[in-house]
Amino acid sequence: MDAKLRRLARKQAELCSVLGNTRRVLIIWHLAKREMCVGEIAKEIGTTLQNASQHLRLMKDKNVVESRREGQTIYYRIAENEIMEKCSVLLNSPLDEAVQE
Repeated sequence: MDAKLRRLARKQAELCSVLGNTRRVLIIWHLAKREMCVGEIAKEIGTTLQNASQHLRLMKDKNVVESRREGQTIYYRIAENEIMEKCSVLLNSPLDEAVQE
């Protein structure tokens, strides 16, 4: 087995470990719609600011999300990388459908 294939398998396994949490999946669904700050994310997923920050830190460490600073506010978005680009099923958020039900 070549090194490239092993590296890809490791990245996908890391992504799967990130996606093993309901709140993190909700964060991805919300960020698939638009860039958001921690406070907005916490409110949308029904958790504390501290809890949302912990999830975002882990997701950033695993290259699932990226951030940018504007003044004192940090905005998060889905990372632009090969693994996340291939997650089209996950990025097609069912949130709009859930609101209509």
